[in-house]
Amino acid sequence: MAKTNFSQTQNDIFELAMDLGRGDFSRHIDDTKVTKRDLENHLRDLINNDMLGGKTLYQAVRRNKIELYEIVEEIVNTTLRENVLNSPFIDAFVEIKDRGLGDSTEFYAEGGLLSVATFAGNHWDTYRQTLDLGDVVTLPKEWIYIHVYEELERFLLGIVGIDKLMDKVYKSINKYIQDRIYAQFNNVANAVPSEFSGSGNTEAALGAIVDKVQAAGGYASMTIAGTKGALRKLAAAVPDKMFANSQKEAKAQTGSIGEWEGNTLMVIPQTLQSGTFNLALSDSKVFILGADVKPIKMEIYGDTRTKSNTDGQANNDMTIDAQIQTKIGIGLLMPQAFGCFEFT
Repeated sequence: MAKTNFSQTQNDIFELAMDLGRGDFSRHIDDTKVTKRDLENHLRDLINNDMLGGKTLYQAVRRNKIELYEIVEEIVNTTLRENVLNSPFIDAFVEIKDRGLGDSTEFYAEGGLLSVATFAGNHWDTYRQTLDLGDVVTLPKEWIYIHVYEELERFLLGIVGIDKLMDKVYKSINKYIQDRIYAQFNNVANAVPSEFSGSGNTEAALGAIVDKVQAAGGYASMTIAGTKGALRKLAAAVPDKMFANSQKEAKAQTGSIGEWEGNTLMVIPQTLQSGTFNLALSDSKVFILGADVKPIKMEIYGDTRTKSNTDGQANNDMTIDAQIQTKIGIGLLMPQAFGCFEFT
């Protein structure tokens, strides 16, 4: 439910826009099940007739733009929490703090294990070591934005409507944040200690690094994360005759064999470099972490803001524009024991 104090009409628009964004086309109109296109047309009718009162679009948007953009802002706030975080990868590797839910905005970095030594006994004159209680870390805040424009005439004719703006804006923001998270994880390779790095093309070479990280961190279980391309290379290193039926099924369904030597394999979704068709993430590296380690930290502020010009008078070319901004924090906080392996 939106936090803004919406009227019934505004809330109907918000809920329908959210359903369309979630890919939920099960809603009925007048007790009749309808198609996605019918729902999109119904959303457009709700905006143009119920909210804008059927006036000419120019006047109606000018009068109602505050309410319209409150809906856009609330959609961005809500879908960011739902869509961005609804991923097995993010659930496994990202620790989320959400100010809207009252979370503390500090993250805790735990110190390493203590060294245990032996001595002859019968005295207290032993070596001391500092009890590392870890550090409290706060993330740098950053604003992200989308600033779009459209021809006034196309807007007035309904060729480009508010419904399309809502859809494009929040999906674009969500994709940007997801891509940032995946790219942030790829930066793990730059922080891996040399003793926990390795390369090769065999199970044994990878297993040696996994064993070393597990022993150093005292982890009960491990996760190996990589793109589908990287995990294919791991699967290629395993003789086919050693595949269990469950691994064959997992590979067919997810692109990964699911588990290897008791270690969970996690797919990092591939993404593109901004403005290109080049893959952004390495298809030859896998990352090795304790199963309960979440190295990526993210803070959600829920402070989305909109500034708009919908009358075509602010710009000399009579274009209209809208700018949507929201604030987040993203950082990387690695444990002392983690590894990286590159297939050659």
